[in-house]
Amino acid sequence: MNARAVAAWSACSLFVILSTTNPVYKVIVLAAAVSLLAAGAGLRRIRPLLVAVLFIGTFAALLNFVSAHLGATVLFTLPPQIPALGGPYTVEAIVYGAVGGITIAAAILSAAPFSLLLDSHEVMDALPAPLSRTGVAIAASLNLVPAVATSFIQVTDTQRLRGWKPRGPRSWMEVVVPVVLTSVEGSIQLAESMEARGFGSGARTTAASHALRLSDWLVVAASGVALASFAVARATGLASDWFPYPTLTLPTIHPVPIAACLLLLAPVVVWRSRA
Repeated sequence: MNARAVAAWSACSLFVILSTTNPVYKVIVLAAAVSLLAAGAGLRRIRPLLVAVLFIGTFAALLNFVSAHLGATVLFTLPPQIPALGGPYTVEAIVYGAVGGITIAAAILSAAPFSLLLDSHEVMDALPAPLSRTGVAIAASLNLVPAVATSFIQVTDTQRLRGWKPRGPRSWMEVVVPVVLTSVEGSIQLAESMEARGFGSGARTTAASHALRLSDWLVVAASGVALASFAVARATGLASDWFPYPTLTLPTIHPVPIAACLLLLAPVVVWRSRA
């Protein structure tokens, strides 16, 4: 898929996620993001990301449950003398925390296609010429975490072949130090390569970029219609917000914003048709 189409889809998804507090719309976008990543990258490749997102979402829900002592439906109460933990624990607090976790998960998965479905040079070439240096920074940052993870695995395997075994926090320094040094060396090599290629000395040279195909235009069009429809629904009150306090109630939904969210499943249809 073209990088510009991915950018359009991600931007529209983030707009829907961050512009409403209604959990129904957030869940639909979350499902669309998971389906997109599964169709494009495969479930095996995105499994670690899904586990990490699940952990972050669960932590957000528990944190709000422990810290927000609000709501009418009280599950139990701890003595108020206990610092930070004392007070009522309510259903409303854990539900609102779960919605916050869904928001974080959906936002992360909406931006994940940039690193899982695109190469770094595709992300850089998708930006206009005035943002070329920004594109270089984005491309380098997208490679940072995978490069460090690869270095960590290589160093750990090498140390184990030499008889190393984890014996506590101090023993991990025998792995962390080589990983840090390897990362620094890689950064120096990247800087020297950029300097050797004349980075910053003139206008950016570009390779032949991939043109938007019909499938890419369909994704861009569907994303644009989804954004416009949801924005109109927000402005007219059709996509109303939802708050669980003081008493938990069901969120109000409307067919127009739901249809707008479902349009974000367009890339999944494109991938299936191409497969």
